[in-house]
Amino acid sequence: MKRTLFASLLMLAVVYSTALSAPSLLPTETKLTAPDAFIDQNFSYAMAIDGDTAVIGAPNHSVVADGFGAAYVFVRTSSGWQLQQKLTAADASPQSFFGISVAIDHDTIVVGANGDANAGFSAGAAYVFVRSGNTWVQQQKLTGSENSTNDAFGLSVGVNGNTIVCGAFGNSAFNTITWGTAYVFMRTGNTWTETQKLAASDAADFNSFGGTIAITEDTIIVGAIGNAGFAGAVYVFTFDGSKWVEQEKLHAQDATPKTIFGYRLGISGDTMVVASEGRVEATFDTSTPAAVYIFRRTPSGWHQQKRIRITDADLQGQFGLTAAVSGDTIVIGCPNDFTVAPYSGSAYIFRRNGESNWTFSQKVFASDAARDDVFGNSVAISDDTVLVGAIGKSDVAPFAGAVYVLNFDF
Repeated sequence: MKRTLFASLLMLAVVYSTALSAPSLLPTETKLTAPDAFIDQNFSYAMAIDGDTAVIGAPNHSVVADGFGAAYVFVRTSSGWQLQQKLTAADASPQSFFGISVAIDHDTIVVGANGDANAGFSAGAAYVFVRSGNTWVQQQKLTGSENSTNDAFGLSVGVNGNTIVCGAFGNSAFNTITWGTAYVFMRTGNTWTETQKLAASDAADFNSFGGTIAITEDTIIVGAIGNAGFAGAVYVFTFDGSKWVEQEKLHAQDATPKTIFGYRLGISGDTMVVASEGRVEATFDTSTPAAVYIFRRTPSGWHQQKRIRITDADLQGQFGLTAAVSGDTIVIGCPNDFTVAPYSGSAYIFRRNGESNWTFSQKVFASDAARDDVFGNSVAISDDTVLVGAIGKSDVAPFAGAVYVLNFDF
């Protein structure tokens, strides 16, 4: 189905949380949709932004069969955000789910396809694209040296400069179950070469190490949501000049089974955000609600600085299912928020004032919020620009999805 690429600029309706109050900085809003959107394409399942370029994954996009997938690159111009190119795999196939994960750094984009069958069902792959002028060209398809059935290589991807890291949470040794690994690739010239395979020093069954990943400069962080009965953990690796070395293993200070710490990750300089999914076993059970944890790097290592949890969103809102950080700003998704309509969703903005004083700034909703939008299912941030996904948005096609670009003046 064809449709205009994006709606004209609108002012975002900003509503304060009933539990929090703070001065607001009113952002402007641009709504992005796929020009060839169709039902259930999962546009906004994954997103990434770097400066004036954003990439949006739609892993179920296809006009032939389920799960071919696509990724859309948008750029900010003097006339607003515009589609630069639609990316697809050169060897696209059904059930590859190209676009399940995306990452960008300047003129390099990585797109995960965890269902690719290069070494068996759901072995997984990742595709590297580079920009030349205004055109993105597929540079290479990446697979792990030990790819095998159900590895799900590419479910998570990250890129920084000439380094790419791809998670394979299903990869295991000796017939074990979902220990998980992550593969590191380095670029020399135009070629990416696998240089190291990362694994947890205390690898164990059901850890799912590599399910989530983030990278910045000389630091890679890897989530292992299944660790210790799904309490979850995050492993920190640093580059010593020749190889990546596990530096430490992080837990939530209040970790319990079912916390699922590491469900989503973000890193910016010396600041890390970790989302925990939590699990509610009964309608009014709030024993393990979702939350976001902020860690700060010091000379003695990483330390938990703050836990953010919103009481009025614990049950229906699922506050903290997604999170991203850039500099002194954190954006947190609350995709099942009922405030405007059932499952319409919301996002929270927190700002750092000083070294450790993170305070609530505002809660935002889409200007056209509606039932089942799931606004906040994914979030991304670069400086003062925030992306919020609404995977259930149905104005273009039923549950086709949309992305809202919020420009702040921090």
